[in-house]
Amino acid sequence: MVRTAFVVDLDHTLIGANTTFELLQILCPVRYFILSKILKPLTLLNVVLKRDIYKLVLITICVKGWRREKLEQLARTYYEMIVKREPDTYLNNRLLLFLHKMRSTPKILLTASLDFIADNFKKLGLDLIISSRSYYKNDKFHSFQDLYKQKNHVLMILLKYFDKVVVFDDDPEPEFYTLGDRVIVVRLPAHGKRT
Repeated sequence: MVRTAFVVDLDHTLIGANTTFELLQILCPVRYFILSKILKPLTLLNVVLKRDIYKLVLITICVKGWRREKLEQLARTYYEMIVKREPDTYLNNRLLLFLHKMRSTPKILLTASLDFIADNFKKLGLDLIISSRSYYKNDKFHSFQDLYKQKNHVLMILLKYFDKVVVFDDDPEPEFYTLGDRVIVVRLPAHGKRT
């Protein structure tokens, strides 16, 4: 029997939004509005440096120093808002229905979104959440380890446990295609509007 796992991206694949940036708009609306305009040119460095410098700077400025409990509470509220507010706009219901029908196949959310955001989406029927990891000092957000352009390394680890990995992603990393025929990439059209 072939052991298969489904790996699903969060932003613009499962959810029609960039969850990190939407939560940043809630945490620090004025700073986010101003800085997102000023720092936008940094996105050009992302491809060269293979790091999301724009996201790194915005998160450092907007999230550093926030208490873990408050971040988790705001992320839960944000999740509930997405699920209840215009679910047809935010949730990719066709993908969710397909995943729900595949009951016996493990479903893994693999996202560069922050863990305190991503963990809430387990409620959609996902078995495991792998996301960017937050670090705290004295229970206050200090830094994070970003999965941006690092998801292919996670897939290589998953291949040790599964014979096949099917990836659903609106913007798969090019490295996904170099992992051999045990990784099947299903490129989906971006769900929702890009932010």
